[in-house]
Amino acid sequence: MSTPIGGSSSHYFTPTQLSRINAAMRGEDESPFKSVPASQDGPQDVIIMRAPGEGGLTQSMDPRQLPAQLAEKGVEIQEELDTVGVTARVDPKTAEKLEKEGFLVFDNRPRDLWPGLPKVQMDLDSSDFSMPLVDPVALTKADHLHQQGITGKGQVVAVLDSGFDHPKFNLLAWQDVVDGSPRPIDPVGHGTHVVGDVLATAPDAKIVAVRVMDEKGQGRPSDIIRGLQWAIQNKEKYDIEVINMSLGAGPDGRPDREDPINRAVEMATRHGITVVAAGGNSGPDIRTLGSPADSASALTVGATLDRQKVSDFSSRGPTDDGLIKPDIMAPGEFIVSWSVPGSEMEQTGKTVQALRNMSGEQLKALLSAKPQLIQGLGLPRDILRRSPEEIAKAVKSGLPPVYIPEEGLVAAPGTSFAAPLVAGIVAGLEQAKDLEPRTLKEILRNTADPMPGFAAHEQGKGFVDAQEALEQVRKHS
Repeated sequence: MSTPIGGSSSHYFTPTQLSRINAAMRGEDESPFKSVPASQDGPQDVIIMRAPGEGGLTQSMDPRQLPAQLAEKGVEIQEELDTVGVTARVDPKTAEKLEKEGFLVFDNRPRDLWPGLPKVQMDLDSSDFSMPLVDPVALTKADHLHQQGITGKGQVVAVLDSGFDHPKFNLLAWQDVVDGSPRPIDPVGHGTHVVGDVLATAPDAKIVAVRVMDEKGQGRPSDIIRGLQWAIQNKEKYDIEVINMSLGAGPDGRPDREDPINRAVEMATRHGITVVAAGGNSGPDIRTLGSPADSASALTVGATLDRQKVSDFSSRGPTDDGLIKPDIMAPGEFIVSWSVPGSEMEQTGKTVQALRNMSGEQLKALLSAKPQLIQGLGLPRDILRRSPEEIAKAVKSGLPPVYIPEEGLVAAPGTSFAAPLVAGIVAGLEQAKDLEPRTLKEILRNTADPMPGFAAHEQGKGFVDAQEALEQVRKHS
């Protein structure tokens, strides 16, 4: 039974780890975030699909027949996922039997959807851990679009994420597929940061926020699918042209068209919506892209420090299908955007900043008083036997490069924040000329600037060039 969301946590701090570190700093005994059990012996939540036909998704068995077929086998359906499949609870033996009979069965239990923050090893002297300033709008050349009045005006971007919460920005629409909250909320803070990133490159775009993560940053693959399907169903109502998905997965060994999330991505593309997906933070190993980043239909974005350096954490291709991904690259380090007061991301920023400002002596005293931080921060077991100077360097060089530039803002790394910058550029290109998703994707790929020294499976076609893309869009007949 395939697990469509996940990946190695050795390259980044997971949401659960970050929450435990934050709780320890607050003096709490235990984090409110709970780890999801890796396995269980009884009935499990799954997504069941029919395998695609020889001609691909269009030739697959009519999914409307699936509930009746499964009912005949004694499977109790929980929910129908439109063109994708159904959700159900089955025991491992039933799942194995269904797969032998030609059905596809995927684990649908809750798991971390917020991809966490990369463990970027900063090569800095122990006396200088200042954070560099990055201007993603200038780096992507989106400022050239703004100078020409291309600001995403009249365009709508749907952000599928942890929610939204900002007092000075009004959403065009809000949908919570997790808890059904009637008002916008974002306990994690991730989705609000992502919305701000979209607006950095498309300041006049309108935003539809679709919450697919709960207050712990967790959710089910079916939540993502329902979010995608809601956007498809409401495309005409809100004129949705772009979807941003800053949530990651590890490779599951399944072909693209057998992945339930990727099927929903393909359907969104067929309905004329460009789906921009974050590549993931599991680099620098190869073959670390997963759903939805490995979708053939998605515009997959990796992360860089600037126009010359691919971020070590940025996930690499090729995909399980052998596709060269990511498609293009965009800035993904030290990206400043909105912060939600009290959210997990803001607490992380304040925690990291507090640790970064401590002296070696203060850090040694803190680790002595709160030994759970040693494991949480991934420090050596003998760290307390080292000198204060060595402790300071070990702690500060391993922190995620997160900081609070001013109240209401947080700077953070990740492909999560590279993807929405591109989603905003796509909105601008749509303002200039209404083009099909595949056409826009190819224009952005063909106009990207190759990054010398990096292979295709690391950078795709190269660093996004919004100015050149706009010129090609205008030339397109």
